[in-house]
Amino acid sequence: MRYAIWSLLWIGAAIAAPLNFSGKWTIPAPAGRGGGRGGPTILVLNQTGDEVTGSITVRFDPGTSSPLNTEVLGGRVAGDALSFYVWTGTDQPAKATYKGTLSSSGDEMVLTVSGGRGGPQQLTAKRTK
Repeated sequence: MRYAIWSLLWIGAAIAAPLNFSGKWTIPAPAGRGGGRGGPTILVLNQTGDEVTGSITVRFDPGTSSPLNTEVLGGRVAGDALSFYVWTGTDQPAKATYKGTLSSSGDEMVLTVSGGRGGPQQLTAKRTK
């Protein structure tokens, strides 16, 4: 009887554990807007419990063609949902909020980006292995 109770508690804890968003994610450059110059957006996440930190490469330095990394802020996970924000731009920074869900395979994430420079848009990120 004790084993059955412990087994149920262990299974319940495993089900309630948040999914892991840690890793490197690639978001293809959107079609149009110069034909996707500059390459894909790279998102690197590190999840500890329900907190997420990391960086996102959303643009390239026009003078050096080097990627410019932006810090992921306010990152949180609740179940299969992730949310965080970044500040974009230099002269007049704008806050862009990202909200996403992880696929059941854990290899794909659909993100909705709002704020920043433009209306809401939906992006698909793929885990880089």
